[in-house]
Amino acid sequence: MKKLISREERNERLISFGISKQFLSNIGNIDELEFLVEDPKGAYFYFPTMDYKIFSGFEITPIFDSGETFYALFENNNMSKIVKFELENDEIYFDYGQNWNLLLLSIMIDLFDQYLEDEISENRFIEIGNKIGFEKSSELFNLRDLSVEELNEKFKDNKKWELEIAEKLKIL
Repeated sequence: MKKLISREERNERLISFGISKQFLSNIGNIDELEFLVEDPKGAYFYFPTMDYKIFSGFEITPIFDSGETFYALFENNNMSKIVKFELENDEIYFDYGQNWNLLLLSIMIDLFDQYLEDEISENRFIEIGNKIGFEKSSELFNLRDLSVEELNEKFKDNKKWELEIAEKLKIL
């Protein structure tokens, strides 16, 4: 890792990349996202001790943590990309590229799936989407709000389904 961007520089760096102030101010402050979008304090604890190949040549700006999963902005002279990776695993789990909306979509899908059993109202789902700057919450809710039989069928290839949704919402 060339450099770990400090907490003091973090927001400015992320905002200049295109991440909204609104999202940054709500990290760790939305009850329903309590375990999905956490303050990146774990990143600041673990990253300096990690000698991961995926860090090589990059300046790393933590975005948020989700348990032992980290979301960070990787930047060097040639590229900038948002990545998801896990503690004790030296590989990128998902590369969002520069598509900030794809990351927001992923958060909102995780939120919907987390509340499948308990259900979450469409209004509350939209309200949370607004708090993180995701503008297509209503459309996403309707695409995920299916009967149990349809959900079971779609979950057989969930990654494919998520890509279809991203295309329908014009995020890809």
